[in-house]
Amino acid sequence: MADERHLKELQRVAELLGLDDEVSQDTSEARLPCPLHEECVASSGDNNLILNWQRHAYRCAGTGETGPLRDLIKQLEAIRASRLLPALRSETLPESITPPPPAAPIDAEFTEVTRAANPVLKTEAKVLQLKPEQKLPTPEEIQAEREERLAALKAQRAEKHRGRSERLIIGALALIFLLAGLAAAGLSGFANYQAFSSTVTDPVQGRIWGWAGVIAAIISFGGFTFVYWHGANRRFKEAARAMIFAAVGAGASILGTEIYIRSNAEASAAAVETASSNRAVLESQIADWRRQLEGIPPETRSVEGLEAYISEVERVGRTDQKPYRDAQNELGLARRRDELTARIEAANAELLGQGSGNILLQAEQRASLPSWLFAALLELFSSQATSIGFVALLLLAGGRQKPED
Repeated sequence: MADERHLKELQRVAELLGLDDEVSQDTSEARLPCPLHEECVASSGDNNLILNWQRHAYRCAGTGETGPLRDLIKQLEAIRASRLLPALRSETLPESITPPPPAAPIDAEFTEVTRAANPVLKTEAKVLQLKPEQKLPTPEEIQAEREERLAALKAQRAEKHRGRSERLIIGALALIFLLAGLAAAGLSGFANYQAFSSTVTDPVQGRIWGWAGVIAAIISFGGFTFVYWHGANRRFKEAARAMIFAAVGAGASILGTEIYIRSNAEASAAAVETASSNRAVLESQIADWRRQLEGIPPETRSVEGLEAYISEVERVGRTDQKPYRDAQNELGLARRRDELTARIEAANAELLGQGSGNILLQAEQRASLPSWLFAALLELFSSQATSIGFVALLLLAGGRQKPED
């Protein structure tokens, strides 16, 4: 609707101004004499009226008046009406009124007057060439860019999913290493406490030295944790400094564990030797108990039966009779028989290694592992597994924070 209205305005302006050429929007401007003002009409040789077809506006260069084409149309129509009104009035005068006599010619000579034709100045349309970055992309380019973005998003999601699975697996393994290392560190700390506390006789000093062994175990795996952490961040001086403390703690922990294992082995060997020397004593005691057991008459009743008989006699009040006294004596023999039988069974179990004192069989089944080797392995498990687990968790936490930042 707006384009149709503008086209009608252009045609109306061309009709009022008497433009012969067809009005088109391809021509950006047109210059022609201005019929709006007296001073512009006086200087008819100047093209003061500038018509801008693209903006649908006009401007008078002489007076500086500007406005849309519809205002120009109104002014031109008003000027045209003012020129036609006297002619119309002269045609409508009554016939009785005679026109005035024609004026005498001023100049006897006739000179044909020619109206100066001022051609409309046409300027070429100004076309601004867009820069490459200002041009709109083609549908093919938009589709290609969209496909590239989708491929990049899919690759990013796949990489994120792959990295998440990897972090989950490594995190679980790091937790397993950490728990195993802490368990080994607990065993090492216990061994160090027992070993260092046994080096002094005073109980208070023994506790102090025992906790020094626990501190050595902590320094061991903590020092190696700092060594690996500084090394991963390329702080080699700090890693070397932490390596010194870690080596000292590991050496003290190995020494304490070796002392504890060696002292336990020596105590076990002493117990085995004591058990071997006591075998003859146990055998002689068993023989003596069997002789005492043979002295008890085999027809002696059980303890439960005798106790029931004595309680029944006491209930009826016949405690002054001889069978009551014989039953009490027989009850003492029955209890002695049960006691000797229990002692003989326990002694046989000790000799056969089937009771609570199976020291000989334990000594035979114990592995002959060197104490220093076991201590070194325990320290290796405690320090390295714990430090590896800690450093792995720290690296995973640091790697998770960087993408978020």
